Amino acid sequence: MVRCADCDVPLVGLDEEAEPVMPPVEVDTRLGRFHPAVGELISGVLDRRSIPHRLRRHDDEMEVLVERTWRDDLRTEFAVSWNEMLRGLDDSLTEEVRTLGGNAPGWFDAPRGGYVDRTGRMVVEADDDDRQADAARVIGPGLITVGAITIATGWLLLSSPALVVLGIGLAIAGLFTPR
Repeated sequence: MVRCADCDVPLVGLDEEAEPVMPPVEVDTRLGRFHPAVGELISGVLDRRSIPHRLRRHDDEMEVLVERTWRDDLRTEFAVSWNEMLRGLDDSLTEEVRTLGGNAPGWFDAPRGGYVDRTGRMVVEADDDDRQADAARVIGPGLITVGAITIATGWLLLSSPALVVLGIGLAIAGLFTPR
């Protein structure tokens, strides 16, 4: 078998059929926590669209996990068309789910609001877990920036070796802080 010299992928002859090489999909981002019947409904929609997902069953709820690139688009779509989604349930289950109340009955961590961005795309408001994760992403770059400012101040303005060393330490800490 002949392989590509750069990427080590098997090369296919003209008479052979190529197998698609797909990168592994990480289904690790929570789409939401749902009533079990609604979770099954969501899973069916994702199956029909061939969107990779995973279900985690808990006592009285079901958590649906998807690939991170799908999460925001799916949350927006489901938030906008939630009443239509519930029409896919059996009548007895629909009544049970609707009695749960809220802006999206059966979706326990549904987005609370949304807006249309500059490109005309609907964006739903992130929940508290996502906001904390986004806030944590600025710590590393912030430490690098403060370190650079401290180095410049210690070197150029104050001629202080201690400040330069402190700045270097902050910058290194920023480099190793996960983003």
